[in-house]
Amino acid sequence: MGSSRNKFMNELFLQRLPRLLSPQALPYFGKQLQVSHFRVNTLKTSISDVHDRLKGMGIHFELVDWYAPALSIAFDKARAVLDSSLVTQGFLYPQGLESMRVVVELDPKPGENVLDLCAAPGSKTSQIAMHMNNEGVLMANEPVRQRFYRLKSVLNLTGSKAILTMTDGRRFQTKDGLFDRVLVDAPCSSEGRFKYGQPKTYAYWSLRKIKEMAHKQKGLLLNASRLIKPGGVLVYSTCTFSPEENEEVVEWFFRKSQGIEFQSQTRIEPDGRMEGFFIAKCRKI
Repeated sequence: MGSSRNKFMNELFLQRLPRLLSPQALPYFGKQLQVSHFRVNTLKTSISDVHDRLKGMGIHFELVDWYAPALSIAFDKARAVLDSSLVTQGFLYPQGLESMRVVVELDPKPGENVLDLCAAPGSKTSQIAMHMNNEGVLMANEPVRQRFYRLKSVLNLTGSKAILTMTDGRRFQTKDGLFDRVLVDAPCSSEGRFKYGQPKTYAYWSLRKIKEMAHKQKGLLLNASRLIKPGGVLVYSTCTFSPEENEEVVEWFFRKSQGIEFQSQTRIEPDGRMEGFFIAKCRKI
């Protein structure tokens, strides 16, 4: 990591970075992804139809072996796809693989009661609705007004049905019973999204912000644990590397909560195809 490229990024963060990422991941940090990823929106179309239309446009794409609706397109070809009716009409949705992986872990089913507690901008919410085939009850909560309207726009574009609420997720309540699955895709310091040469991606980073985010994340998780049915699933995710917001929050949560069974924990590191993410999954006993 050359000094000229680093000079605008927080020096304390850069000192922490080698302790947060493996040596294999460090060369990919802060760089533009080599490919763009899209999710076929099966609420509006079929996977085979989208594949045929891309071939008709002369766009080469690759399949993702662990998730059939996902496809990869070279970064220099992605603009043509983003400008096409496939995207503008909601048949194909631009979404990172790491983001899609979160909903794969949540594994929502048609007919279930599902809550997305921190829902904006709506990528994962619309993916949840797709997995549910718009059957059952999906509640999507977003407390920030501007982000709430972004969420609403994405759901409208993708044809995703959800009951929208706008409240602090730490105080979210419902009179309609407990949920089969709850996603807490928590606000975080967003270290996985930092890009060299894009100061807005890292301008607000500080150890104080990490501490503030961890405090908020703990409150979100505790409240979420009260909203799940016995046997229900809770997934917690962030787009940051900070262990204070990831492993340490999860460890705290298991100390403080009762009747929660740990299932899995995943760190996704930058690799040129995916950005950094953290996912933890547990079940209500």
